[in-house]
Amino acid sequence: MALKDLTETGFDPDLHLPIRGKKYRVPAPDYETAKAMREMVAKDGVPPVEQIEDAIAVLGPAFDEMVADGLPWPMILHSGRTALLHFGMSPDWGEVHWSMSHIPRMADIEKVLGAHAELIAARKKARKKE
Repeated sequence: MALKDLTETGFDPDLHLPIRGKKYRVPAPDYETAKAMREMVAKDGVPPVEQIEDAIAVLGPAFDEMVADGLPWPMILHSGRTALLHFGMSPDWGEVHWSMSHIPRMADIEKVLGAHAELIAARKKARKKE
C-alpha cells in the first residue's frame, strides 16, 4: 500500500479558532516549541492568566489579526490559552477549554457542587433503605 504525501490528504496541523464569524489560523508549532508547551502544561496545568507572553506568542500572526479586528482582550487571551492546551497537550484539551472554561463564571459553581453533593448523599441514603 502506497501512502499519499500527508499534505495531499487534507491534513491540517494548524488550529482554526472561530470568533465572531471569522476563523483565525494559529500555525502549528515546531517540535521543540510544542515540547516546551507540553512540559509547561504538564507542570503548571491550565496556563494561568499570568502567562500572557506565552498566550500571545503561541497565537503567532493570529494575535496581530485579532488586535487589528478589535477583539476584546479576554477573547484574545482565551484564544492563546486554548492554543497552548491544543498544541501543548492535545486537540481535545484545547477544545474542552475553548468550549467550557467560562462555565464556572456563568453559574454559581459552589451552589452547583453543593446540589450535586446533596444528590449523591440522597442516592446513597435511598440505596441503604432498599
